[in-house]
Amino acid sequence: MNRFLKIGLITLVLAGALGGAGCKTKPKNITAIPGSEGRAGTTTELAPTAPIGTSPGGTAGRGNRFAPGDTGANPVDLNPQNAAANLTPPPQTDLPAGDIRNGMREDREMFRGNTVYFDFDKSAVKKGPETTKVLAVAEYLKAHADAKLEIEGHCDERGTEGYNLSLGERRALSVREILLNNGVAAEKVTTVSYGEARPADPGHDEAAWGKNRRSEFVLLLPAGGNVR
Repeated sequence: MNRFLKIGLITLVLAGALGGAGCKTKPKNITAIPGSEGRAGTTTELAPTAPIGTSPGGTAGRGNRFAPGDTGANPVDLNPQNAAANLTPPPQTDLPAGDIRNGMREDREMFRGNTVYFDFDKSAVKKGPETTKVLAVAEYLKAHADAKLEIEGHCDERGTEGYNLSLGERRALSVREILLNNGVAAEKVTTVSYGEARPADPGHDEAAWGKNRRSEFVLLLPAGGNVR
C-alpha cells in the first residue's frame, strides 16, 4: 500500500477515536446536590424539619410558660460564650396541667417584698438574700394547703423580644425549681414569662434595668376564702 495512503487511513482512524471520546452524552443516575438546578438525573429532596425556635404548643398565655405576644422567634444570645448555658432551661418538673387559676383569686401584695432579682443575662437565682426570699415563700406554701402560686419571669429591655421571653421563662423556672426542691408540691406552682413587656421601672439605664430583671410571685387563694 502506498505510504501516503497508510498515513491518511491512520489519520482518519485517530480523528474518529478522538471525536467519539469528546462526544457529550447525558449522564445517568446522577443525584443532584440539594439547592442546585438539578438538570441531570433524579434529584433528592431534603426531608421537612420542624421550625427552629417554635414556642411550646397550646394556647399562649398562663400555664404555657409564655405570655401572649410570643412570636416564637429563635432567641439570639447576647453573649455567644454563654450560649450553651443560657439556652438550656434549668432542670424542671412538668408544669401543672390546665389553669391552676380556675376558682382562685390573686394576691400580688403578699410576696411583693420577695421579688427575686437577677444579674444581667442570667437565670440562676443568686445565693444569699435572693435565695432566702424563695425559701420564705416555700415555707408559706407548705403551711397553707389551699394556696397556689404563679411565678412571673421578667427581663430588661435589652435583647430581642423572643430572647427575652425565653430568658424570662428560664428565670421563673429556676425559682420554681428551688420551691419544689424544698418540699412544695409541683401541682401548686406554675410559671409565665412576660419578657420585657412589663417593666417595673420604665427608665433606660442600669438602675432601671436592675429592677426589671426579676421574678415576681402571685399568690393564688380560693375565691371564697382567706388562707392568710
